Amino acid sequence: MAVYEQPLNEKIRLFLRLEYLIKRFQLHLESPTPENCQAAVMVLLELYNLSSRLDVKNALLNVLDWQSQAVRRLSELEGGDAERLQKILNRLKEKGKQIYSFRGQLGQHLKRHAFLNLLRQRAGIAGSMNGFDVPLFNFWMHQTEEKRVEDLKEWVEPYSMAYDAIKIVLQLIRESRESEELIAEDGFFQAGLNPSRDYQLLRIKLAENITCYPEVSAGKQRFSIRFVKVDSLAERGTQELKDVSFSLFLCSL
Repeated sequence: MAVYEQPLNEKIRLFLRLEYLIKRFQLHLESPTPENCQAAVMVLLELYNLSSRLDVKNALLNVLDWQSQAVRRLSELEGGDAERLQKILNRLKEKGKQIYSFRGQLGQHLKRHAFLNLLRQRAGIAGSMNGFDVPLFNFWMHQTEEKRVEDLKEWVEPYSMAYDAIKIVLQLIRESRESEELIAEDGFFQAGLNPSRDYQLLRIKLAENITCYPEVSAGKQRFSIRFVKVDSLAERGTQELKDVSFSLFLCSL
């Protein structure tokens, strides 16, 4: 099944972006060739740019606190798995303490880093991250594999700490869901949102043989899904005019 996710607020959008970037970074480190180390540095610069524009630390602390309160409410209900919920609550508290103890904003440790700042200043120029324009980069790329990996792990450590907390938050949200098997008539579906639920994420699952993708428009009270048919990536998609079967998951906690 192909899964499409639509964040329903800006905090969850931020967490999904961080999750996406950290997973890419980790993938490059699994095989730390010079080319993959260069790709990891580029991802690190994306992480820095994202965290320098947004207050990731406070957003994460707020959501961890909100999730902890929600888990406490669930643990007070009869029939709940008290032991499992207590373990989740302990993990949320632990991650909250780690994030709170981190000094300054996320990414601040890279703000005055001479090497990374040099690369960041040139990152917007096509093909500029090379050894002849930036000899210092050539020097670093010729360090041992162990040294490059050590540097990369040190530079990404605060983001990895944040990601450990984000993983818990997103897992809880993805698991707390209302699911339905639905049909979008003539490629279009629209529905209201229950005002008593604080929805965080909308997930759509499609069979992989379906040659269309969903475009979602969501507000506080309702959402709509338009399925777009793809004949060729070189051309703009068109409205799917046939009925489309899909699974819908409205995630909250």
